[in-house]
Amino acid sequence: MFKVAVSLALSALLSASCLAADGLQVQGNQLLADGKPIMLRGVAVGDPILARQGRPLSDYQRIARDWHANVVRISLHPSVWKSLPHGQVLDTLEREIGAALDNGMYVILDWHTIGWPDGYYEPIEKDWTDDPADLYDSNFDLAKSFWDAVSTRFGKDGRIIFELWNEPVRTKKEEDEGIPPEWEQLKPYFAQLLQVVRTHSQNVVLATGNDWAYDLRGIREDLLPGVNVAYSWHIYASMDDNDEEQWAEHLDELQTVAPVMVTEWGFQEHTDESFRGTAKSFGTKFVRDFLEGRHLHSTAWCWHPDWTPVMLETDWKTPTPMGRFVMDYLAAPQKMGAEKKGS
Repeated sequence: MFKVAVSLALSALLSASCLAADGLQVQGNQLLADGKPIMLRGVAVGDPILARQGRPLSDYQRIARDWHANVVRISLHPSVWKSLPHGQVLDTLEREIGAALDNGMYVILDWHTIGWPDGYYEPIEKDWTDDPADLYDSNFDLAKSFWDAVSTRFGKDGRIIFELWNEPVRTKKEEDEGIPPEWEQLKPYFAQLLQVVRTHSQNVVLATGNDWAYDLRGIREDLLPGVNVAYSWHIYASMDDNDEEQWAEHLDELQTVAPVMVTEWGFQEHTDESFRGTAKSFGTKFVRDFLEGRHLHSTAWCWHPDWTPVMLETDWKTPTPMGRFVMDYLAAPQKMGAEKKGS
């Protein structure tokens, strides 16, 4: 841990000029682009190899132009990194990331594990999916090898954000109520991943808390040291029975000291899954009181017809009720800007 601390201390001394001219930076609780505050609002598209096979890169033009997103979240599952040649995976990511950047969007690249470093990871229910059993493999050396390769390949473009660990979950029992915050246990792992990235890159990184990235308690008083560090938060309909006081307790005012990006949020009306909800029961108050009320960056999950909660019908064009809600939300800042220009 001494070596990690020294490395992070040295990285904190590096000038922001190490970033690309149009790169993102963290300053206090703000995210800056070209030195000016920016709010990132967009969608997540899932894993390009597992979720987007056969899809055209022109999807990113639609997301930017028709959905008015300025950021897109692209995920990569551990099983993909394990099973395919790394050069092939990186080339695929480069095509997808390049298409998003070419359409004026920023990119969040996410290591899409669900589990605890070198411990539990989310099992796959084989009775309803063909996904491999190690889809969410939480092997920590595997994560480090990914971030070493990714930060080497993409780390000179400051428009790309690295989300170091999708959803920390120590045990399946974490679904039960009353699980305490575990940032103290998670922080050393994030410090190691940050050290790997900082060997090659000064790009913004995202760390998070336990309980599927929902519990951010304890981080505000014990931030991950170093420059360009922000935090991710995941929240869905019906979490804590849509109790806003509980949401706020788990956010723990972290957004007052560092940027917070809600890299997964959503609802689905007709489903038996845990995120069942509507714009009325979840979406409207979450956007009003948290995304906008607390100035949180966000990418809604998921711009896909099968990966739930879905924002698209099976034609990949028609938005679902959640999709329409997200479209309206993302269009709102543009409409407000147009109204100001016309006044």
